[in-house]
Amino acid sequence: MNLNKRGEKILEEIENINDYKNLKKTLIFTAVFCAVIILIVVYIQIYGQNKIAVGCSYLDPITIDLLAFFAALFLVFEGFARIFEHPNASLKRQFTRVLRIAFGCAILTLHIIQFIHK
Repeated sequence: MNLNKRGEKILEEIENINDYKNLKKTLIFTAVFCAVIILIVVYIQIYGQNKIAVGCSYLDPITIDLLAFFAALFLVFEGFARIFEHPNASLKRQFTRVLRIAFGCAILTLHIIQFIHK
């Protein structure tokens, strides 16, 4: 009887380790993917604005940047909340959540750059 309970505990621990492996893979992939997206956005924004004579987006009121900033923060926090809500989901199932976070990072980056230029 005692041996059976020990076996069940060991199986539960193995399942928990696998859950953390999926979570770790997802978080590493999310960090790398977001870093790549941020670098692409910075490159496009900085080198693309040199070709435009009038930057119309910089003429928008600061409230637009603030609203976009908070919407992007929502995307990032909500994406991470869903990832941690389902830690045992595979990277394939978590990919839409990773995209949500990446879009949030892209929007944050764009509006931070625009805010700096105002």
